[in-house]
Amino acid sequence: MFPANAAGENPFAALGVTASQQTLYTALLHNPGSTLSELTQLSQEPRPRLAELLVELEALGMVGVDSAADPTYFPYPPDAVVETLIRRRETEFIRARIEAKRLSGDLLAAEQRTNPEKLVEIIDGLDAVVQRYEQVQRGAVEQVKAIDKPPYAVDPARPNEIERDRLASGVEYRVIYTPEALAIPERLEMARHDSGIGERARILENPPAKLVIVDDEMALMPLQGDEPGITALIRPSTLLDILIGVFNTCWEQATPLHVDDESGTHDVWPRLSDADRHLLTLLAAGLKDEAVARHTGMGARTVSRHVARLLRTLNARTRFQAGVHAARRGLV
Repeated sequence: MFPANAAGENPFAALGVTASQQTLYTALLHNPGSTLSELTQLSQEPRPRLAELLVELEALGMVGVDSAADPTYFPYPPDAVVETLIRRRETEFIRARIEAKRLSGDLLAAEQRTNPEKLVEIIDGLDAVVQRYEQVQRGAVEQVKAIDKPPYAVDPARPNEIERDRLASGVEYRVIYTPEALAIPERLEMARHDSGIGERARILENPPAKLVIVDDEMALMPLQGDEPGITALIRPSTLLDILIGVFNTCWEQATPLHVDDESGTHDVWPRLSDADRHLLTLLAAGLKDEAVARHTGMGARTVSRHVARLLRTLNARTRFQAGVHAARRGLV
């Protein structure tokens, strides 16, 4: 008889190993280098069944065999066997997840062809909106994009623990904050913290709408201004493509939140030199490049280069707008 497991159980069952396979593997641990004939004498299993089990164990990576005329079988160490089986199972789980995602996509596409109204789902009520927001974040695989602006469906001082968990799992978060959002002290502190653990954060004045996009496969957007009480969930469609384009454009226009290398704190607006501040003051007064050059002693081309850089930094379209933005932000 093969030796039984001490607990009378199959410890490898969760890894896809049958009780018969485990029993034979245990026998080989106690009798390494046995031939099929020797194993037959130790077992009540018929010889053909034992031969099948040995082939199965070899395929699982639990047993090796030499190439002699009368082959002998030897077991691989249990710790190495378990690691191999776990990796194989993990690979199977990943494949199953990918296949489920593909099937879900196929099903959704079929539903959308027959029921176009499923392209947009209306979520009514703050509690339902919060629940769906948390749900889509948990389902994120690669990336979450968001435009963060008041008002909020939840307490703005409450951290987004789901985001922090997903960041730790490797999901990328790109968040555009408005000045109004970061004017809330707790919100600013959360932005600082989350940027420190991997969130890519930028700031932009007056983005067109609050928005959350998950894996470029679905989006959440309020339907009545920025009030979240009635929100639409948009699935793959031309509308979703437009919203992805809107976010990407806003992201390019937004100003990154910067980290101070010494203090580790984040500045809401970019740092400016004294020369930049003086230049912005002149721009806010409406002076042209030639007049600015006379005031600063710089050449006209040098002024133009500095002005172009400041326009990009402050997300301004005109020189006057750059000066106004800087004045509102307390930069001049």
